[in-house]
Amino acid sequence: MPGQRIDRRTFIARGALAGGALALGSAAPSVAASKRIRPEKLLREGAFRHGVAAGAPGQRSITLWTRVSDVERSARVELEIARQADFRRVVARKQVRVAAVRDFTARTVVEGRALLPGEEYFYRFSTRAGSSPVGRFRTARPPDSREPLRIGFFSCQDYQSGFYTAHAGLAQEDLDLVVCLGDYIYERGFFKGPAGRRDTTGVNGDADVQTLPEYRAKHALYRADENLQAMHASAAFASVFDDHEVEDNWAGDLPGNATPPAERRVSFLERRRAGTLAYFEWMPRFRLPADPSRIYGSIALGANAELLLLDTRQHRDDQPCNDSFLLPPCIDGENRSATLLGSAQKTWLKDALAKSPARWKVVANQVMIMALDALPGIPSALNPDAWDGYGRERRELLDHVRRSGTQDVTFITGDIHTFFAGDVHVNGRLPTQRVATEFVGGSITSSGLEQFVDARGLTEPAVRALNPHLRYAELRSRGYGVLEARPDELTVTFRSPASIAAPTSSIRTLARFRVAAGQPRVLRG
Repeated sequence: MPGQRIDRRTFIARGALAGGALALGSAAPSVAASKRIRPEKLLREGAFRHGVAAGAPGQRSITLWTRVSDVERSARVELEIARQADFRRVVARKQVRVAAVRDFTARTVVEGRALLPGEEYFYRFSTRAGSSPVGRFRTARPPDSREPLRIGFFSCQDYQSGFYTAHAGLAQEDLDLVVCLGDYIYERGFFKGPAGRRDTTGVNGDADVQTLPEYRAKHALYRADENLQAMHASAAFASVFDDHEVEDNWAGDLPGNATPPAERRVSFLERRRAGTLAYFEWMPRFRLPADPSRIYGSIALGANAELLLLDTRQHRDDQPCNDSFLLPPCIDGENRSATLLGSAQKTWLKDALAKSPARWKVVANQVMIMALDALPGIPSALNPDAWDGYGRERRELLDHVRRSGTQDVTFITGDIHTFFAGDVHVNGRLPTQRVATEFVGGSITSSGLEQFVDARGLTEPAVRALNPHLRYAELRSRGYGVLEARPDELTVTFRSPASIAAPTSSIRTLARFRVAAGQPRVLRG
């Protein structure tokens, strides 16, 4: 039936990965940015092998991304945005430059009266020969909107570890926004997985990448995955990087310790520049001219939630205890004068938390802010790469939340490849006052603490007994989280694929949680 609305699930099933030739829609008003069209011609050929992505949703704006393969020089593609997935109602059309200097990626901001707050839209890029997969996004809701808001979050998707079956699940969740909390790529091989998931990037074909062309090839490998493309096509996307987008456990200007000096082909600072440049090329976001490496900031999503994105890599001091992990207890991190955020970001975060008008202040946080102790009642910093290694700054930040009377702060976290949920205390643990909550969303594929469960007899009950601020610990499963923000309640669901050893899998619910407004306590159910 002409003009019939296509629901989101039908769109995902039929259109997200189609990628075939699609007819252009009817004429539509051009957006203002089309006045700056580059002189290159519209591409006759070219393949959209890496899908599409949308990011930075505003009430009347969106950033849209794609990449074109099999082309040799900069050119243009056409972008269309429509109210329906069949593109019968095109509301904006413009031409976008595909830049050779940016690895043939295309990125543009569409803004203006063509887009309405809190509405669903579909988009595609086209050459003269055919079109990209179709993507979907929803613009940000107006400041007074009390509609429920759904955010998916994930981290740590080592390609070789397994198939992206969790992303197939995320693509079906009907989300307003998906947030990556870091480790979108892995700069070298760390884990072994099923046959058919080999990463042969790098000059030696061993997954180790250090130069800009190698990081670009790494992103291309990951983004060729159909389940990852389906996730990107299903909703707007926001991201922060952690360490593996550059190098394992780097800190500011200092390298990590996973790459031996003899294996370095470029300096660490050259490697960091290459990794961050490739990251920005392949994400649906723009670099700020005055601060091109900045990733921290906020996204207003209506009255129910504001998303605050952190950067816990670029501004940190080095980790304590020689960056050990789950080794004999290290207490150096608890009182050392070291920063994880840097002074400018810390000042921004304190101010943003205190002044946010949203009910829920959702902090996208790379590393766990709750303590993870190995001895009862003794700060032991088992993971000094996380906030445990920067205990004084953690106290400063969380005591600011307490003293300012800021309520309804929740952290969504990646990094540790394990599902945790619990209460955030001023000192990271009892007996200090509860001021926030935290949900650590497992990993998409990367191996978690199960290796320590088997080797050291570590169990979920033992972890919780040593860390009574934890309400939940699941050490073996892979997966993601879904947060829903309402005026009176925050709910979080942890989901996991039954398997990452095969390309398809069913998705199961691991646990559900809720947090009542004004009460920083995680409850099951």
